[in-house]
Amino acid sequence: MQDIKVTTLENNNGKELCKYSIRSMALPKISIAKQLPYLSGLDDVSMPKRYNRQYYKIQQPTKEKDLINDKEVFGSLTQNNEELYEDRKPKELIGQDAYKSYYHTFKNIKRILEQNQYENIQNSVQTNLIQRSEKLKILPCKMGLIKLKGDRNSLSIQNQKFGDKYVEVLSEGLRTLPAIQDFNFNHNRIKEYGASQLMPLISKQARRIEFQTNLIGEKGLDSILKILPLQQCKIQILNLEDNNLGDQLIIELCKAMNKNLSVETLNISKNKITNNVHQSLKQLIESNDTLLELYLRWNSIKGSGGVEIFKALQTNKNIKVLDFSYNLLGCGNVIAPTLKDFIIENKVIQHLDLSANSFTQSDCAIISDALKQNHTIYGFHFRGNFGFVDSKGFLIIDSSMKNFNSTHIEQRIRGVMPHPKPYDHASRFEKVKDVCWICDCWQMATFKWIPNQSGACSDEPIFIHFDYEGYEPIFLGKPDEQGHFSTHRMIPTGEIEYFYTANAIQIASQSVPIKQHIEKFRTKVNIADQVVNVLIDETNFELYPKSKPVIEDWYPNYDVLPRTQDPIYIPAKRKKQKRIWTYPISIWAPKYKFDTEELLRKCFERDWSCCKISKFVKKQEEQDQVKELLWQAYKPMRETYRFYACVNPTGDVFSMSVNPTSDFVNQCQLIDQKQLKLADVDLKFIATCSASSIDYKGNYRNPERSLVRYQMMEFLVRVSDDKYMRFNPQINIVQATKMILDQCMPHMSQFDSHKWRAERYFIEQCDDVCKKYKWVIDYVYMRNSSKKVKPGQPPFMCLDELKDICNKANLYDENFVERDVNLAFNLSMLTQVDELESDRLFQMQWIEFMEAIARIAEKYSPIAIGKKEEKEWTYELRQQQPLFYKLEAFMVHLIINLVDEETKKNWKQPTISMFDEIEEDEYY
Repeated sequence: MQDIKVTTLENNNGKELCKYSIRSMALPKISIAKQLPYLSGLDDVSMPKRYNRQYYKIQQPTKEKDLINDKEVFGSLTQNNEELYEDRKPKELIGQDAYKSYYHTFKNIKRILEQNQYENIQNSVQTNLIQRSEKLKILPCKMGLIKLKGDRNSLSIQNQKFGDKYVEVLSEGLRTLPAIQDFNFNHNRIKEYGASQLMPLISKQARRIEFQTNLIGEKGLDSILKILPLQQCKIQILNLEDNNLGDQLIIELCKAMNKNLSVETLNISKNKITNNVHQSLKQLIESNDTLLELYLRWNSIKGSGGVEIFKALQTNKNIKVLDFSYNLLGCGNVIAPTLKDFIIENKVIQHLDLSANSFTQSDCAIISDALKQNHTIYGFHFRGNFGFVDSKGFLIIDSSMKNFNSTHIEQRIRGVMPHPKPYDHASRFEKVKDVCWICDCWQMATFKWIPNQSGACSDEPIFIHFDYEGYEPIFLGKPDEQGHFSTHRMIPTGEIEYFYTANAIQIASQSVPIKQHIEKFRTKVNIADQVVNVLIDETNFELYPKSKPVIEDWYPNYDVLPRTQDPIYIPAKRKKQKRIWTYPISIWAPKYKFDTEELLRKCFERDWSCCKISKFVKKQEEQDQVKELLWQAYKPMRETYRFYACVNPTGDVFSMSVNPTSDFVNQCQLIDQKQLKLADVDLKFIATCSASSIDYKGNYRNPERSLVRYQMMEFLVRVSDDKYMRFNPQINIVQATKMILDQCMPHMSQFDSHKWRAERYFIEQCDDVCKKYKWVIDYVYMRNSSKKVKPGQPPFMCLDELKDICNKANLYDENFVERDVNLAFNLSMLTQVDELESDRLFQMQWIEFMEAIARIAEKYSPIAIGKKEEKEWTYELRQQQPLFYKLEAFMVHLIINLVDEETKKNWKQPTISMFDEIEEDEYY
């Protein structure tokens, strides 16, 4: 009898597999023909009745989705699920799966080899690499064929030092990879045997062959020599540097290259090439029309051989990059004329390296003159000879030979691409040397001076000074139709600092970001044959990130041509009497800020918000009226305060103590011993000081026993209350304030610091003195502006430092006292809105120091230069001199007493004033 057992399984793909088995059992006879159509004809099959219906029950699927089609079941019985052999599977060569496949092959190499032999299957790359490694008894290696990332068509194993045995392994792997076209085998100890095995496999399909620093020998080179003359040669880049090929093999290579139509880059550097090869190289240059880059560095080609080579290069129309560094072209003193003709006539070369060729100084001078006529060589290298390349591409002759041995490895040229490690320039305050626009990835930038936008200066000459040029002046030339001055230049990558000079005055453009220098320094620049000492306190700065290369696809990306001469400023002869002086061209215009009505209004509102007038003037209407009266008198009131605050300042804080306040009240004739006594004034002084002691307690800018600017208004209102309202109740606070202001105005109107500036200081002659002796002002200020400067804070001069200057200059006498220094300091400071929260009022800047010097000179009144013998000078007569005579003499006095001998060694003390000199010509 037959019984049927049905089981249902799932394979790895989720498909159901059914297996049926029939076995003999003593069971009741049943028919299965109707259940299984493929068993038709077995209707008579019968089975015994089952004894255990639960155990032998034929299990039926419970869900309809589990029902199996009978035809599928029959097909599954005949289906062959045999797994594919390993080397018949597709295997990746790049990525994580490639690594996994390689290690799987390594673990199962014996089984895979047996399968391949039995089934006649071709070995995969992985199998070939591992099999060959085992035969040679070396550790298996992926040899760059299996990699995590990269290009499928390139093979790069440089700097691995593999040697010939591993090259044999690589050769086995390459037999199954004919698609690779770019090969880099640099620095791998590959000798003649290894190269002879490798070269036949790669030379036919290769586009790029890099074999630097190996020893391929004659057999290794043979395959390349055979393929180069053929039309089907695909090699575009051939690098055989440092292979010790010698003259004979290089001659053979040149012969093969004569008929080549594909090679664009040929590197045969460091191959012990001598003059014996010069004819072969000449023929190569003359006959080959596809070669774009030729590298011959580190050989022994001398001047006589170089003459023939450069004669061929003179008319060559295709070579754009030439590296002839580290040869002996200077030997024999015969190369210079030929090099001159080559540089002048050849208009194709874009990148040229002649470094370290033992040129004489006269040879270098000839090359320098020739370069001035060439505007197509964008990158020129000349290290190790007499001279350096400046920022415009000119060769500047230097009598000292440069030592190039420590840096030549990093300086080699590579086509027209930027150098991967640009060499560091010198300090940005020194002129850069040995510049290559291509290697250093310089870029073009435009610098503009727009009058009334960049600054007030609108007349030529205007110069620009770059840090990488050592701040040498560059004339911007004539203005364009719109009156703008501009220059187009190639500049280095990174942050550039620069400033402008106009009328020998340093200025920074207001339309470009300005950088304040914490550590100021002074430098000398030559402007139109005039040496000008410039104090660098602020400069413009711009950041230029790395941009597109100078040369791209053999075409320049920028319009600036190398060795383009900057315009030269030649002062025109003009009649002196026709000179028209205006304030905008003065030395003060760029930095001095006048007191505008808007600025004064801000100061007044700040002072009004700080004072306590509202505490005793209760009505809002009266407060508004009092405020308006005080605003009308604010300017003379503030000027008066500035004068009296200098009498007895509290440290660096200018303020009115009791005595100066009493002097002011007496001068205004407010004390009449009836309505107002001195004791009443003292009480109002104390009340004013005490009213703000709570709000500004601990603020050193608001001394407890002195009046500061905002308290001046409050003090006058309090005094008016005491003087006019105490004995006459009919008078209100508004009337009292008006009365006291009217009484004080005649005295307060005498104080006007700007009147002195307009009439005595801001004039043409003083401007001439300040410009001529600006270096003295810079020198003194730079050395006396650090006493109270905190780390990271811009330099400034404090009151004590100004007093020290006067003391060192021996200025103090019966006519000039310390109070005059206080007055010069305070009156020279620019107006500050907030004097309670800022220390700017105590920090004198350069423009303010220049005015303080003039105020000190006005008070000290030195005798004009060359006029001491004219008469007996009393102090009254000295004071009557024009300020410009005093200022000029005072500058000479400062030079004699404060400037060190080294700085003033080239200075000649004048014997006559610059304003008394007799002009020999009416033109200048």
